[in-house]
Amino acid sequence: MPDKNSNNKKKRRYFLIDYENVKTAGFEGIELLEKTDSVIIFYSQNADKLTFDMHEKILRTKAKIDYFMLETIGQNALDFQLSSYIGYIIGKKHKCECCIVSNDRGFENVRNFWRKRGVRVKLIPNIMRCINAVDVKKSAIKNALTEASFEEEDAKFVSELVWDALKDEDITVIQMKRNINRDLCKKFGNEKTKGIYAVIKQFLK
Repeated sequence: MPDKNSNNKKKRRYFLIDYENVKTAGFEGIELLEKTDSVIIFYSQNADKLTFDMHEKILRTKAKIDYFMLETIGQNALDFQLSSYIGYIIGKKHKCECCIVSNDRGFENVRNFWRKRGVRVKLIPNIMRCINAVDVKKSAIKNALTEASFEEEDAKFVSELVWDALKDEDITVIQMKRNINRDLCKKFGNEKTKGIYAVIKQFLK
């Protein structure tokens, strides 16, 4: 008899972090990862320091952590190693999901190459953009607006707007903020948007 839980087994997710590019900002959400997740950190001597706060979050995470220090000196050396390692992972783990944590748009070529071959590869600025914690953030945004005396209907509209924007993996954080500000101005006008944005800007990462 087949295992009733076999269809519910989660795919292992691999978060490959371009630490030279994103620094500690790329680790946002790491403490919320699960045992089925793996984090591979690519770094060099030029970027080899972590804050105590981030080090504590890494220690708290349930995810498996690996570090790769760049040994070869040269332009884009880290990018080549990270891209190669994705191919290695996909070759060994056919049913997996790879998330490149970087703001380097050059990785779009890697993402598009694998997507055309049916492999799920994402390009994200931080871990938070790829986990279910976005649902938690949606609720937090609504609560923050309600506490700031905005009407519940407006708070719901804004939280839905931000939630949809956070799920879009194909735009940068800067473009996401611009889109949100544009849509808020259309709905509420410039003055009210300023007040709303002051509340929600802490969530737009």
